[in-house]
Order: sequence, then structure tokens, then C-alpha cells
Amino acid sequence: MNKWYPISINYLRNAFNFNNYPIVSNICYTFQYIIYLENKLENDNVSSVLKSLLIKDYIINSISIIEAILYLIIKDARINIKKYNLNILLIITKKNNLLKIDINSINELRRLRNKVHIYDVKKASNTDYNSFNLKEFKLMKNILKTIILNNKVTNYQKRFFITKYFYS
Repeated sequence: MNKWYPISINYLRNAFNFNNYPIVSNICYTFQYIIYLENKLENDNVSSVLKSLLIKDYIINSISIIEAILYLIIKDARINIKKYNLNILLIITKKNNLLKIDINSINELRRLRNKVHIYDVKKASNTDYNSFNLKEFKLMKNILKTIILNNKVTNYQKRFFITKYFYS
């Protein structure tokens, strides 16, 4: 069995522009994990059900990264808000032009992220197997790429391997 090594956490931490070690570390751990998930999708011969669930995990964790990044951008902009959730973070980011984001696509993926509650399904066409496919995976990766490769988020000179991940 081959050993697989992701981008190092120290490298990732140094690429991000935020001065918040614990949150940046969690972003990096989660980023390392989604790279692993994609590696499993590409290299393991798994059933279509497992592929759907790997994509589900990828989307849930990617949305978590986006939520943390938006939180840090808003904190860096010194915008005070009383309640934090993804919807509020998206609205404030868009309203204050802090980062160019596609709110509609993120909201669609957020709806999928909420499928972490596996009991909240009313019909067969709405099961995880039917909800998570390569279309959603590619959309999520593209949105994540747009946000992470933004100069407000990562340093252009320090993100070579991050860029390589998104364009490989």
C-alpha cells in the first residue's frame, strides 16, 4: 500500500494572511483533509454510493473552510456582528465588498452541507446518494479555489502548492 502525504500544515499556515493561529490551523487541517478526500475519489475504486459520500464529506468540510475564512475576513475588517452563521457571514461579506463571492452557489452548497442531518429526507430523490455528485464536487472546488486564491486570503508568493492543487 502506498503512503500518501498532503501539503504540510506549516506550509499551509504560512500561506494564509490571517493572524489567528487556532482558526488558521483548523482551516489548514480541514484543507489537508479535503485534498485527501479528492485523492480517494480519484485513486480508489469505490462504489458509486461511497463516491457520493466522499463528495458529501468534501462539500461539508469545504463549506466549513469558507465559513472560517469569511469569519476571519470580517474580523480583520473590524466589522462587529453579534451572531455568526454562514448566511450572516455571506451577507456581510457581500454587502461590504470584502470578497467577491457567488452567494447563490454557496447557498446551494450550504443546503447540501446541511444534509449532515441524514434523517431530514422526505423522498427517495433527496437521499445523499442522489444529492452528491461530480457536478456539486466541481462547483465546490471552484468556489473554494476562488476564495482561497484571493490575495486577501493567501499570499501569492507563498501559495504555490495550494495553487497547484486547484489546477492539477
